[in-house]
Amino acid sequence: MGFRGQACAIALGLGVLAACGSPELSDEFRTLHRGNESEPLTLDPQKAVLSREFEISNDLFVGLYTPGPDGLPTRGLAESETISEDGRVWRFTLREMRWSDGAPVTAVDMAAGLRRLMDPATRSEYAMFLTMIENASEVQRGAAPPEALGVAVVDDRTLEIRLDYPAPFLPSLLTPPAAPLPRHALEAHGEDWVRPGVMVSNGPYVLAEWRSNNFVRLERNPYFESDDALCFDEVFYYPTTDRQAALRRVRAGELDLDTGVPVQSIVMLRERFPELLNQSPGTFSNELIVNVNSPPFDDVRVRRALSMAIDRRFIAQELFNGAHAPSWRFLPPNLPGAAPDVGADFADRPMAERLEDAAALLAEAGFGPDNPLSFRFHTVPAFAVVAPVLQQDWALIAPWVTAEIVQQDPQLHYAQLRAGDYQIGYGGWIATYPDPHAVLLQWETVSRDMNYSRWTDPAFEAAMNVAKSSTDPDVRMARFAEAERLVVDAAAHIPLYVRDSYDLVRPDITGWVTNAYSVNPSRWLCRAGEGPG
Repeated sequence: MGFRGQACAIALGLGVLAACGSPELSDEFRTLHRGNESEPLTLDPQKAVLSREFEISNDLFVGLYTPGPDGLPTRGLAESETISEDGRVWRFTLREMRWSDGAPVTAVDMAAGLRRLMDPATRSEYAMFLTMIENASEVQRGAAPPEALGVAVVDDRTLEIRLDYPAPFLPSLLTPPAAPLPRHALEAHGEDWVRPGVMVSNGPYVLAEWRSNNFVRLERNPYFESDDALCFDEVFYYPTTDRQAALRRVRAGELDLDTGVPVQSIVMLRERFPELLNQSPGTFSNELIVNVNSPPFDDVRVRRALSMAIDRRFIAQELFNGAHAPSWRFLPPNLPGAAPDVGADFADRPMAERLEDAAALLAEAGFGPDNPLSFRFHTVPAFAVVAPVLQQDWALIAPWVTAEIVQQDPQLHYAQLRAGDYQIGYGGWIATYPDPHAVLLQWETVSRDMNYSRWTDPAFEAAMNVAKSSTDPDVRMARFAEAERLVVDAAAHIPLYVRDSYDLVRPDITGWVTNAYSVNPSRWLCRAGEGPG
């Protein structure tokens, strides 16, 4: 954020908008100011990629389900559902709901949203989560039209979804971005239908304004009717890539909350401002992603050598003051169905031995004083404290191992990962539903562009297919464990640590439930002393 944008954002936090050229705010008591980590790439629900885009989508749209106060799915557009005995056919009765322009939301809109999500022309990365829907894989790769998707409109208020295999976690996936589509808005405005003043949504809020790298402003949707009433008439989302600045703004009351905490400040916050700090065990894995199509990282020995040399315990316990847990695997330990005996085979060995073995592996791969290993390591500002530590860890292998740190804006960073235009990059993954599939699916062939490393393995696919089709919990756990071991051994992704969920929330904000999924829609929040209105 530049100086001008930052000054305007601070003015917004203080409720002074005249200098920024914005319309007059309603009572500040009924305005929520949220720090949201990063600038959204898009507010199109079917094209959302980043978790903080989903946060805004959950305020704008309601899918068949919607995140509840604890982040877990509760019924949204769905009034009720029936599930076939084999778990493969879900029939939904929809509640009466209106778009923000007053038009009714119908089962046709819901089907259109799912078809657009799976249409390869949309290039939705979220589509990978819904490949259990009948014909979804064929639609995604262009072998069948979107109309072939296993979604049927029975009548205006009844929708049927057919699955290739049982998915008891389906409600967690039918929240936005699996949102209904306002077909009339798309037909009238094309892809511009998501612009402020044009976007039509069915959630508690509508998009009023979006100033790039400054703020996103939402207003109450006059047609939203639900069992809950809203406490806030307006919601502002600010990109808060500068964690320390965001912390100061929360402490000063300029922000009501911020979905992220500078880890170097956690001890200080626990001692001096415990009322601001919210923590819960998380499911967010921080990792490195290695482009297996970019030599020399097409050689597993090179990838394993770099993984061996990383001192994860130092990062988690010293650098982060014990705020996170070191990790040698991809499934978070608190994820249901995660087998306990999976992890890198070198995890318990002394660092000195690991560095020797790493040097030997690189020598086997042809590297040494006469052929040094030099590569570019792409990262983002939020990872800036870790990147130099990794650079030093790799340098300890041998003097001829060097990594150049390239710090990038998150938008550019993830665009390059998707395009395969990198060698090693920072990445992260959050399990959005309580099942191993929520993590491991990223390496399936059907995940396409979401598999940033481009690593594939037929044995992995076979294990995943057995796990997905089985209803036996023991079989599922065993096959998921087999699949995870293959990914760990391949080192196409390199796990670093599992991040607990930390949020800064001012004491006068009520209704906040810190949860492992880092989802807290504004509709459930209030300010102390103010009831819904």
